Amino acid sequence: MADRHIDIYEPRLDGGGLTVAIRADEAEAEEEEGPENQALDVVQAKPNEFWRFMLRMGLGAVMHPYEYAKVLMQLGFEPMPAIISTNWLGRSTLFLPSANHYLRYIRHIDGVPGLYRGLFARVMGNTVYATFSESLVNLLGWKHLEMRAHPFRGYLSNMLRDALIVTTGLAISHPFYVIAVRQMAQFVGREVIYSSLKGSVEEILAQAGPLGLYVGFVPRLLSDLGVLFCTSTLTAICARFGLFNSRRGEYNSVLIQFGAVMLFYPLQVVGACMACSGSAVAAGAPPYMPVYGQWVDCLSDLVARGDHYRGAFMFRRALPKVQVQRSHDPFTVSRLM
Repeated sequence: MADRHIDIYEPRLDGGGLTVAIRADEAEAEEEEGPENQALDVVQAKPNEFWRFMLRMGLGAVMHPYEYAKVLMQLGFEPMPAIISTNWLGRSTLFLPSANHYLRYIRHIDGVPGLYRGLFARVMGNTVYATFSESLVNLLGWKHLEMRAHPFRGYLSNMLRDALIVTTGLAISHPFYVIAVRQMAQFVGREVIYSSLKGSVEEILAQAGPLGLYVGFVPRLLSDLGVLFCTSTLTAICARFGLFNSRRGEYNSVLIQFGAVMLFYPLQVVGACMACSGSAVAAGAPPYMPVYGQWVDCLSDLVARGDHYRGAFMFRRALPKVQVQRSHDPFTVSRLM
């Protein structure tokens, strides 16, 4: 068996967030492989892709309650007070409730079915992303290039191709993201405005027109493209200088992906807030959230209040010191103590 090596990252969008899968090709093709064997491999790859997609959808549905809790955290909804506990260094610190506390709280009010608010819209968004994200590059005939023959040309072409895939998929699926966030945000004020997919579209169009379906699109797009650029560039550099080997390359790439996602995570929080801000739900208006005019204003406000990483950690959620120091802020600690 020939050695394997890393070629390039290929973007995937699973559950509202960007994940990166590694394409590891064989260094040398077997000479005895004929056209019949290659055709058989193509036929076998199609059902494998289908079952992998179904597995991702099933796993996303099972884990949806945690995504639900994460969205509420990103929106700044803290229904339970912070508690004093010790951190990893043994110091007393204020900790916010974990995702498990959120799930118990939601189940206590809405029952088990209430844990799956927004699931259908989220599944629809993931489905249209997976189905149509590559439609534009296929229409243009933009093929994936091997990096071994032309390293820099292959890196640049593949990254631009993947960026087009991300942009296309996000542009098609973002309206479903807006609907899902607002359906989940209805838990805060107990509204029923966005109960169905059809009714949600009609309400958004009546309130803000077609552009209302794309509020929060720019920060989410910048986040996904930023993650793609960082992961693709660092992977290409590491592969060029032999920093990845065939056995540990995938584990190293996971660390690169995690770092890139954390770097651009504040833009994901901004995307969730903008999808809800100024809408007909209580979670998008004071006292839960200021009404933002532009996503840049939202980002500046979140950074100033230390809220730009809320929801990034779902189980050990230490209250930022800036919030403790700003106890007069009506949107932060006054709702937590």
